[in-house]
Amino acid sequence: EISQAAALAWNSGHRQAAIIAPDTFNYARLRTAFANAWQNLGGNVVSNATYGDTNDYSDVVKRLMAIDSSEQRAADLLDLLPRTNLEFTPRRRQDIDFIFLVANPRQGRLIKPTLAFYFAGDIPVYALPSIFDGTIDSAENRDLEGIWFTDAPWLLDSAPPLRQRADAELRSVSGPLQRLRALGVDSFQLYPRLQQLANAEVPSIPGTTGVLSLSGNQRIYRELEVARFRNGRVELQALDISANLD
Repeated sequence: EISQAAALAWNSGHRQAAIIAPDTFNYARLRTAFANAWQNLGGNVVSNATYGDTNDYSDVVKRLMAIDSSEQRAADLLDLLPRTNLEFTPRRRQDIDFIFLVANPRQGRLIKPTLAFYFAGDIPVYALPSIFDGTIDSAENRDLEGIWFTDAPWLLDSAPPLRQRADAELRSVSGPLQRLRALGVDSFQLYPRLQQLANAEVPSIPGTTGVLSLSGNQRIYRELEVARFRNGRVELQALDISANLD
C-alpha cells in the first residue's frame, strides 16, 4: 500500500512531499516507510506534521505549511511598525507538490477542509486505503473531495456477484473487516492456482484484493486499484502504480 501510494504520486509528476500522520509509534514506522519509499524513487520529503486525538487540525496544518512561521514574522513586524499601517495575510510554503495523508475517514473529513482554509486546497492529497470505509455517503464524503487513494477491488466495486452474495448472507461489515473478508476470498481462490503463477503459466490473477502475482522471492504481490473522491463519490482512475516498484 505504501509503495503503491508513493508510485502513484511519483508517476503523477510530483517530487516534493509533505506528510501528515497520527503521532503514535506504529504510525511513526509508517511515516518512515513512506519517506523511505519516496526517497528511493528519487523524491524529497520537505515537511512533516503529526496529530493527536483532536477535532481541530488548525495547528497541525499551520505547522505543515509553515503558516505558524509566517504569523510569527508578522507578529515581529507588528512589534516594530505602527499597527495601523500594516495589513497581513499569512503565506504558506510553496515547495510542496503533494501531501501524503494518513487518516481514517472521520479525520480526513476534518483535515481536508482545514488544508483549504489555510491556502493549501490546491495541493493534491494522496492517502492509504484507511481513508475509505467502503460506505458511499455523498454528503459525508464531500469533505474528502479530490483525495487520491488506492484500495482493493472488493471495496471499490460492490457489484460483482461474489461481493453481493457475501453482503447478503454474512453479517454487515465495513472498512477493515471488508478488506479482511476479501483477503479470505483471495486465499481460498489463489491456493489451487499458485502452481500456475510459480511456473509462469499466467503472469497474474485478478483477485478481490487486487491483481495478484508472484514476485522473484516467492511472495504474493497485489496491485491495488486507484480511486479518487469526486462530488462525494468514489471514482476509479486508470493510472499506473506499478512503475519503479521493487
